[in-house]
Amino acid sequence: MTRVTKTEAEIDEIVDDLVKDADTANALKEKLHDKLEASVPEYPQAVPDAGGDDDADDMWDNMPV
Repeated sequence: MTRVTKTEAEIDEIVDDLVKDADTANALKEKLHDKLEASVPEYPQAVPDAGGDDDADDMWDNMPV
């Protein structure tokens, strides 16, 4: 099941208001959705280090008292 965002719903509403032919409207909506999807940047996600508990102890070794 795909999730329809607010922007995609707005695109659908505008196209449905302007284009009377259903086939043309669906083709236009598909192209607009694809263009919108391609323009969304993907940001890298941080990955936690699998070093174990030693990393937490090392952090406190460098803290001034």
